Amino acid sequence: MGFDDEHRITPLSDDACWELLEANDLARLAVSVANRPDIYPISYLSRDRKLYLRTSEGSKLLELAINSQVALEVDRLDDDHAMSVVVHGRARRLETEAEIEAVEQLPLHVRLPVASPVYVEITPDLVEGRAFDFTPESER
Repeated sequence: MGFDDEHRITPLSDDACWELLEANDLARLAVSVANRPDIYPISYLSRDRKLYLRTSEGSKLLELAINSQVALEVDRLDDDHAMSVVVHGRARRLETEAEIEAVEQLPLHVRLPVASPVYVEITPDLVEGRAFDFTPESER
């Protein structure tokens, strides 16, 4: 799969998308309620091709309860290259004690601790990624 000569953009394979998702723990979560989109920076963990996040009660969780369809974006950027992966899927709050105990055993990095954490699982419907080559023409 070669780069498009004009734009130097190539799609990422499914495995490459998941490698990027697994290698990172910061993303942007997009939700939409009543035709009003919101986007939140989140910490997450990728495990078994699902995504997990920990949050607290509030507007983000309320929006997920109203509309479980979400998008999540993860990027990696260096001087000459970038990769971007977007996940479209369904979010659901983990409710059972067994689910919560299982996710609490995962190495989910949390930057802002909360008193009463709520865990959310995102099951992807579509995962797409692209790689970008910013190398100057003279260096290619």
